[in-house]
Amino acid sequence: MQNRHVFGSVKTRVMGCLMALCMVAMTAVPAVALAAPQNGWDEVGGERYWYDDGVMARDKQVYDPESNAWYWFDADGTMARDKDVFVPVSNDDRTRGKWVRYDAEGHMVKGEDFRYGGWYYFDPVTGEMLKGFTYVPSNGGKWVFYDYVTGQMAHGERYIDGSHGDEPGWMYFDDTTGAVQYGWKDLPGKRVYYDTTTGRMVYGWRTIDGTSYYFDPATGALQQQTQPEQPSEPAVETVYVTPSGKKFHRASCPSTSGHSVRAMSRDAAIAAGYEPCKNCRP
Repeated sequence: MQNRHVFGSVKTRVMGCLMALCMVAMTAVPAVALAAPQNGWDEVGGERYWYDDGVMARDKQVYDPESNAWYWFDADGTMARDKDVFVPVSNDDRTRGKWVRYDAEGHMVKGEDFRYGGWYYFDPVTGEMLKGFTYVPSNGGKWVFYDYVTGQMAHGERYIDGSHGDEPGWMYFDDTTGAVQYGWKDLPGKRVYYDTTTGRMVYGWRTIDGTSYYFDPATGALQQQTQPEQPSEPAVETVYVTPSGKKFHRASCPSTSGHSVRAMSRDAAIAAGYEPCKNCRP
């Protein structure tokens, strides 16, 4: 009887220890699984997250000094990759802001970027997607135009409607580089000219390199060309001298009557030492 009592007591104690260990395990495992850093990066299931003072970043941009890059975290806390995001100026004013782009690593894109079948440009400092006329310093520099809605670089013919304060008119952007084209351009069925300062197509009469051209008022097509007037040679004044005389005369001067005369230019006569006749005053 005493042995059975001892055995039962030991069994009870062992069962109690096992239950206590199970309770510890049940509470410890979730604590490890839910642990998150107080500050910085965390990665779960292939998605990256950011924490500030233990709070997950949501619907906001974050600067990481270690990678020297800006990142965006969606409303569920996941880091944005390969997407365009509208970043509002503040949580209180979400109607104003800027469009930015994040690459496959989540870094904010800056400068030129080729995506969606076209070129885009993002401010080198703020990362904002630029639209409208922009000077791109690469490859010697060029003026280009990025669509006001999509932000994609324009190529070929494009009408600038002036809705954003630009001078309206037809322009042409290089088919490869997107650079504004100036001067003569052959388009299907017509030859046109783009102003060398504004890049807009010209109409009506225009003098180019000293020659006058007429361009159709509606289509800009070259219609007529007139050669520039050549400056006429100054008239050479002819005078007459006698073999033994010291004067030069007009052809009608009485002083030459009965004398053989020789014709020469007035300048040549003066150079040869002849003086103008006081009677005919050549």
